[in-house]
Amino acid sequence: MAMIHSAKAQLSALQVADSVSTDLYNAGNWKQLIAYGNQSIATGVDFTGLRLRVAYANFITGDYKHALKQYNKVLAKDPYNITARYYAYYCNKYLADDLHATYNLSYLDKETLHKDGINTPIFTDINAETGIKQNDDINRNNAFYSRVGIGNRIGWRLQLEQSAAYFDQGIFKLYDVTDRRRTTTTTLHLADQQKEYYAKLSFAVNQNMAIIGSYHYLNTKFDNITYNSNLGLIGLKYTGTYIDAQADVNFGRLDAEPLEQYNAKLTYYPFGNFNLYTISRASVKELNSDRNFIFDQTIGFKLIKNTWLESSVALGNLDDYLDADGLYVYNGIDNTTFKCGEAAYYQLNNNVQLQLNYFYERKSDAYQSLKYDQNSVTVGIVWKF
Repeated sequence: MAMIHSAKAQLSALQVADSVSTDLYNAGNWKQLIAYGNQSIATGVDFTGLRLRVAYANFITGDYKHALKQYNKVLAKDPYNITARYYAYYCNKYLADDLHATYNLSYLDKETLHKDGINTPIFTDINAETGIKQNDDINRNNAFYSRVGIGNRIGWRLQLEQSAAYFDQGIFKLYDVTDRRRTTTTTLHLADQQKEYYAKLSFAVNQNMAIIGSYHYLNTKFDNITYNSNLGLIGLKYTGTYIDAQADVNFGRLDAEPLEQYNAKLTYYPFGNFNLYTISRASVKELNSDRNFIFDQTIGFKLIKNTWLESSVALGNLDDYLDADGLYVYNGIDNTTFKCGEAAYYQLNNNVQLQLNYFYERKSDAYQSLKYDQNSVTVGIVWKF
């Protein structure tokens, strides 16, 4: 008798939750729906319809992270729920996670994709950046850096990013020449030139997990010596509700020296979107038997419509430091001991994003007991297909 009463009570609770959540959904009372739905789920009243309504309420209010949490709960029980897959795609897309967005599309039929105008071209994006680095060291010319890149979909779960880069800077090296009568100081003009190729593979294991791997080749010419460097990276990334976490390791030989770098990164979304976010990265770099700790902190926010700003600071010995999954290598002649910067992103339309970056660096001259300042400005563009 008690079991029958309990079953009826549970059925009644489900019916009430279904009715109330439907009314709130139809009325567009999104905040009330979110609060009511979360409270009902916490008390054990949990069913697909309720999860989908709460997820949509989060989605429509811009909290894509919490919307994804609800959709993923639905998909854990029913991987082919079309509604959950459809909106999970858009949540990931708005969170700039193209890999998992495409992963969700793999569960949708061609008719659904065609009806909503969703396409999956082979290329995901093309991008380019170029910049100048100005300094106040009389023995250093301005440095120039340029990079072009392209992204490819290899499959529903696998994506490839490739880029080529070029760096050039004039270096004045002072040295003494001694003959029988006197010692004179001579200036030698050297060119520090570097060509680079970078490739990164990302594989979506499931809704929350991805494996990443990258390879970076550098051809460096300086003082009549050519170095061929080969660097790799392997890592694991987990996307959560408030926090995304990544752990990875860089390894290889840079300028003929063995290098290892261990990294841990946390990205925090307090509002479940890019209205405000922070990126914290801690690294331990081992080079020439020296171990250095580097901490990189970034905070970004949405300033106005289509415009975002970022502030960043890097603390530690940045000599031969690897950043952005091994894309950027700080292997210049002079060591960087401090770096901070500002970045602006403007979304021109659905496909094009414009970027402007400024960085200040404190550097040490490799040939003299001299510290100097360097200011860098870089402009970039990303075109998504």
